[in-house]
Amino acid sequence: MLVLASAGMLAACGQKASGVSDEHIRLSNLEPLPSLENSLIGNPRTVKPSEPDYVPEPVAQSLKAQLAKWEKGAEFVQALGYCSGKLVAERLGEKSACYSDFAIEPDEACVAKHGYGKQSIGQMLAANRHDLNGDGVKDYIISDRYYCHSLSANQANVHFVMLSKSKKEFGLAYADWASHNLSVADDKVSGKLVLLEQAVKSGYQFTKIHQLENSKYVLQACVYRDEKGYKTCDEAKAGG
Repeated sequence: MLVLASAGMLAACGQKASGVSDEHIRLSNLEPLPSLENSLIGNPRTVKPSEPDYVPEPVAQSLKAQLAKWEKGAEFVQALGYCSGKLVAERLGEKSACYSDFAIEPDEACVAKHGYGKQSIGQMLAANRHDLNGDGVKDYIISDRYYCHSLSANQANVHFVMLSKSKKEFGLAYADWASHNLSVADDKVSGKLVLLEQAVKSGYQFTKIHQLENSKYVLQACVYRDEKGYKTCDEAKAGG
């Protein structure tokens, strides 16, 4: 049924370029599962363990420690530290040692000096939970709860994926500064969940399909679609 639906959409939208496969087109048309991302934000507050998008502090601290070992991970760690500290400093208001009548945001050096937010990183994060690797334990698709500028900007959001190694241990499988709407789709053909990054722009849409390899998500394909049909994102950039 899904294959037929994709074929019908392809016919309606036009022809496909030679570089994009029917399988990648099919995957790019999967319907994302419901997401909690940014739906429970509101004003900064204490996020409770009972809330569905809660990120436990041990998971957040493990994320930070593992990020330090990734390429450009130090930048991630620094941004996580500042955004967490900024949240604490702003909630303290005039009681904060970093408060200033003249600054829009608290000074980064001051936040680091006073250790604000070091033990509450989970409070500035939010998560969707899905069993991505099929082991019966729901994994974490983590985003920046309050769109801290040091992490998320330009209408995009930082995203991390923590995959379960056991019920209490999670390994970092994906990290990106600027993901557009990272979502999960249920592929009924393969019987697996698929990680997709999708963005709708003026006159076109692109979908990045991520594949799990050796406990890490890697880009499998990028599909570009406009009124003329489908092509790879590289072909679209080249004007093909």
